[in-house]
Amino acid sequence: MKLKDITDKFGITEKQLVSILAGKETKPKILEHNISNKVFTFGVVSDTHLCSIHEKLDELHTFYEICRKEKIEVVVHSGDLLAGWGIYRGQENEVKVFGADNQITYAVKNYPKVKGITTYFIDGNHDESWNKLAGIKTGEIISKERDDMVYLGQYQGDLEINKVKIRLFHGGGNAYAISYKLQKMLEQIPSGNKPHILISGHYHTSLYFFYRLIHAFQAGCFEDQSLFLLRMGINPTIGGWTIKVRVADDKHRTVLSITPTFIPFMKGGKK
Repeated sequence: MKLKDITDKFGITEKQLVSILAGKETKPKILEHNISNKVFTFGVVSDTHLCSIHEKLDELHTFYEICRKEKIEVVVHSGDLLAGWGIYRGQENEVKVFGADNQITYAVKNYPKVKGITTYFIDGNHDESWNKLAGIKTGEIISKERDDMVYLGQYQGDLEINKVKIRLFHGGGNAYAISYKLQKMLEQIPSGNKPHILISGHYHTSLYFFYRLIHAFQAGCFEDQSLFLLRMGINPTIGGWTIKVRVADDKHRTVLSITPTFIPFMKGGKK
């Protein structure tokens, strides 16, 4: 048997094999971490598009109630909290609340407010439309009006839970495969700036994969199919995630495992 066959079979490097044969290394690297029962769970939503006639507000409130029952204290939102204005031709026929101030007031009043839960959110391109049209940063204003909602920035924002770095991102455009845009974005993140977990909004689809040591998610949405999505051939995935994270008892809070659960909301069990 060749040396490479041995290292491939046991999933070790040649250097590790030499150390083992010399009696210097007798256990896999993973066991160097202090395995622990330190876990936390957080919720994920995105693309609620409040003030759209297609908003799924009841489903959003139901998701937050599920989080409350699961004793979840943090929910993250990856952008497009509001419907905005002038995003695509004909959008004016699919908006039920007009004007930046009115949309902000609607969000402050109607976005789920659950005791014990804090929502961390970013602006997406729909939110940004009011900044482009009138210089109004809706996310900042909503955050000031709601002490349970923390604004993290435009298109991207970071937060840490138990030293685990979570990055919220709002993408752009679409591709032939639902994973393509997210994969290409992960490839562009410098090694020294990688989060443990990345949550992407904008695509209205749900997806999880592990790439470049990053646990990557597409967040899903809480808006039904608009005319724009219909023309694009996109059938939205309505729902949100709960993500349980197990961390090592070490100084780096190494992520040992991720348990993602997607909670879908579908009419009559159909897509």
